[in-house]
Amino acid sequence: MIKDQYLVDRLKQNDLKTLDKVYLTYKEDFFLFAHKLNAPADDIADIYQETIINLYENVQNGKLEKLTSTLKSYVFAIGKFKIYRQLNENKKLYHEEHIIHISEEMQLFEAELHEEQQAILKKSWKLLGSKCQEILELFYYKGMTLDEIQETLQYSSKDVLKSQKSRCVAQLKELAKERYESARTHRKIF
Repeated sequence: MIKDQYLVDRLKQNDLKTLDKVYLTYKEDFFLFAHKLNAPADDIADIYQETIINLYENVQNGKLEKLTSTLKSYVFAIGKFKIYRQLNENKKLYHEEHIIHISEEMQLFEAELHEEQQAILKKSWKLLGSKCQEILELFYYKGMTLDEIQETLQYSSKDVLKSQKSRCVAQLKELAKERYESARTHRKIF
């Protein structure tokens, strides 16, 4: 069992003292980390609060039941995503004249994922339809906005594209969940 799992279990039980403990434990490190990523100093506190709220919501709604990394890694991954998303939206983060996109955050987080989960996700990705792969790749890995994707893929409206993206994410999650449950049952890696 991951060493911080007990914290997640306490959060499931609505233990707000544990939430406070998590908030205070990682706050200073997160602020230093956010500064290294060039997050605007005025926004770091808000980003951290939103990150902790997302952690709590993920535990409460069942999106996070079992940790696959330390809780700190999970919290920082949420925070990195929020920082990169904000910087990307503000067009403040550049690297060799290109905006750094979420794909780099994903690469950092993927390095911390368990090998079995990576194999399951890759297998699930291959089973996903090519249209879904294209939409998700453009959005998450290439950092394109929905407007840019709508134009590139010639969707009739942004709402149609947004709905399709949501269905694709749900389908990928379901495929991964099925494979994860099957792997746990059969104790083999896909």
